[in-house]
Amino acid sequence: MRYDDITDDQIAAFIDSAGRERQVPEETQRLRDAEEMLARKDPHAALKFLEPLLRDHPEHPDVMLAAARAYFKSAQLNKALVLTEKMVEANPADFYARMLLGRTLQRLGRAEEARGHLRLVDEVTE
Repeated sequence: MRYDDITDDQIAAFIDSAGRERQVPEETQRLRDAEEMLARKDPHAALKFLEPLLRDHPEHPDVMLAAARAYFKSAQLNKALVLTEKMVEANPADFYARMLLGRTLQRLGRAEEARGHLRLVDEVTE
């Protein structure tokens, strides 16, 4: 259907339906709750929301990113390292994941390894 084929009645029906409360999938709500906990600087609570998602959807990029951030912020650096390495391997152009990998390596005392990742991020963001 082209946009100029849409009738006023169809627009009105869409607007009316937009007012109804929509069900959000449980996984989506858990991810939103985890992000909220990260925003509140409570990575341990975020991980509680993420545990079922990590079990059921361990390769989902949004789950991996939220979990890596929570692990990093809660100083569970080896777990953060595993996830950030997977994320960068899967998508080398994911510069946020690369930055998080570099910062994780720094905190683990692996400055030389971190330098390459962080330098690449700096070059791209300049």
